Amino acid sequence: IIGMLEVILSDFERTDKTVTQEEADAQEAFETFKSENEADTKTKEDAVVTKEGEVASIEDGLVTLKDDLMTADVSLKLALGELEKLHTMCVEGEETYEERVAKRHKEIEALKE
Repeated sequence: IIGMLEVILSDFERTDKTVTQEEADAQEAFETFKSENEADTKTKEDAVVTKEGEVASIEDGLVTLKDDLMTADVSLKLALGELEKLHTMCVEGEETYEERVAKRHKEIEALKE
């Protein structure tokens, strides 16, 4: 019976030693995983903050560009209106090329007589 108890005790000690070592290895693996995961999470949170700042900056630029576009559109409409006024004053009242040539020929004929 004592021999059997000694075998049981040695088996128990071996099992205890094995389980303790496996638990220590598992704890070490968990700690490594945890620290890597926390570092990765921190990096990603920092990237989110950076990208949110970039988005805000781009949105501000977009608003500015839209304002510039509206200003340019108003300026274009004003310029086109002014061009139309000038066009009616300068171009529509003028004679065509053919009319000018005919008028010159009449003047030349009148001078010859």
